[in-house]
Amino acid sequence: MDIKDILNEQRIYAVLNKVPILRESEVHLFEELISLYKPVRILEVGTAIGYSTLLLARHSGEDFHIDSIEIDETRHGMAKHFIGQSKYNDRITLHLGDANTLLSEMEGPYDMVFLDGPKGQYKNQLELIESKLAPQAVVLADNVLFRGYVRGEKEAPRRYKTIVKRLREYLETVEDKERFNTTIYPLGDGMSVSIWKGNK
Repeated sequence: MDIKDILNEQRIYAVLNKVPILRESEVHLFEELISLYKPVRILEVGTAIGYSTLLLARHSGEDFHIDSIEIDETRHGMAKHFIGQSKYNDRITLHLGDANTLLSEMEGPYDMVFLDGPKGQYKNQLELIESKLAPQAVVLADNVLFRGYVRGEKEAPRRYKTIVKRLREYLETVEDKERFNTTIYPLGDGMSVSIWKGNK
């Protein structure tokens, strides 16, 4: 099945079933970044239905492989369904389970990581991944500005305070110039792009 048709089916499924996937405004940036860096060993946290997974596959370097983790069984099943129809099926390994447990089992080294699972877990997950990053690895994280609360003037409602606090801690970590070179793009809900400098 043609990749464009699969991506279109995924967009429709996501709308009908209220599954969060990359916003249209973010897709172009995401595709440009992958095309620029041409990663070969990729780790994704938060497969959902495999929409971003297929975008990663479509624009990655030759002989790439993607490990993608999803905790929700239904979404994991749908990702298998959609990715199974694509020509990238044998280059993508879908893992079902909690990333905080599974990340310690991942082999690495990864030259690109995409964080798009639970927002409050980004910093913790980055700590688990750090030892598996290749030199100059790129770490992308979605929704880092979280509705304008993380860097904006707006006060976060009580139910979001923990997420906002943890996302601020994540950005503080990746904006440490000794360890990362980070750019934050305000498109959509905010995406950070961090180049790993290694331990110095």
